[in-house]
Formats: sequence, structure tokens, C-alpha cells
Amino acid sequence: MRIAMLEDDPFHAELVGSWLRAAGHTCTVTESGEAFIRQLGRESFDLLILDWVIPDIAGDEVLARVRTMLSDMPPVMFVTSRDSEVEIAMILRAGGDDYMVKPARKLELLARVEALGRRRSAGENDIIEAEPYRIDTAARTLFMHGEPVVLTNTEFELARYLFRNVGRMLSRGHLLESIWGRSANVNTRTVDTYLSRLRKKLSLGPETGWRLSAIYQHGYRLEHMGIRSREGAAAAE
Repeated sequence: MRIAMLEDDPFHAELVGSWLRAAGHTCTVTESGEAFIRQLGRESFDLLILDWVIPDIAGDEVLARVRTMLSDMPPVMFVTSRDSEVEIAMILRAGGDDYMVKPARKLELLARVEALGRRRSAGENDIIEAEPYRIDTAARTLFMHGEPVVLTNTEFELARYLFRNVGRMLSRGHLLESIWGRSANVNTRTVDTYLSRLRKKLSLGPETGWRLSAIYQHGYRLEHMGIRSREGAAAAE
């Protein structure tokens, strides 16, 4: 998973970051709340890990601002020194998905991260219905108007990922890591090339009712043309 961590303690950030990377995750660390919020406006992530005690903006305020900013909110875990029952309950009621008190323990933290990842993907089915498309992930076949579309393996994986994240802004970096893997020797232009091919092969536009939008300096978003995402609506105002 792509994980964004808000943590101003360099030792703790390095320690937890090393655990996550060794477990196969990508971890980006930010030291200030404002920088963290700006980053979420540019990049997309699968999980957010927040400290509460941050010099510029408290973690609960960061959570509130991020929830109003993102239409598809990733799971949020708090890892912080604040340990009162009242505070923990407040964060969970405010939209936090999990809470750990420092010092974090390696195996417990990794298990909680994995559990949040499973929770996010629990609703994924083998069949994705998005008229006029039907994606059979087990048979690795995409149908348009009932007819199979010839796609390469990478194009199929990209289409499946996009249709499982409808309405969500996905950064180029996120797509690269999710489809090609962290160690792939490719760059962001590869994403643009493949999405251009996919847009043509799937006739994404008014005739099918689906739009694949390039978000300037950010990434891409697949959305049904009859439904506006929260980010898109806000940008138009």
C-alpha cells in the first residue's frame, strides 16, 4: 500500500517507516500538518497514519480538513502519545479507523495496517459492473456492450484499478506503483501513454458516459459523466 505518515519526531518516523517499507509498503513521511494536507492534494494514498501532537496543526484538525477535501477517504490510523479514553473515542467518532498509543510495537502496527488494507478491499468482487462495461477479473476479460475488448495484461490491470476507484483522484506515482510495482524501471510518461491507449480502446467519453480526466500536476480520475466528484465540484465553484 501507499502510506502517508504525519510525524514530526524523526526517530519515530524513521523507525515506523522502516517497518512499513520492509513489509512491502511505500511510506512517505511529512513533518507538518500543512505540508501533509498539501501533499494529499497532489498525491493519492491507500492509508494515512497521523500523529496528534504536531507543532502547526493538531492531528484531529488535520483529519477534519482532509475529510472535507477528499471524496474517497482512505483509512486513517492515529499513532500518538495521547492515551486518554475520551481522546481515543473522540478520534474514532470523528472518522479515525484505528488508534495506537506510542511507543508503537512493530508486529501489532503491521497487523493493524494489514487489517485496514483488507477492510478497504473487502467490497471488491470478481465482477465489476459499470454499464456499458463489465469486467470479469477472474477470467481477466473486459466487455464493452457485451463484446470483449482486446487488452494487454497491463491495460487490463489498469482498467480494473480505475473502475475499482471510480471518482477517486489517483496520482501518476500511485498508478505506477499499483500497476507496475515499485521496482519497475518506468516513469510517469508510461502512465500517460497507457491511459491514452485505454481511453481510445474503451471509447471513454460521451458515447459511453464515462470520463477519464487528467488532473493538472496531480494525476487522473475516472468518473461517470452524470456524477461529479467532490473534488471536481469544488474546483468548478
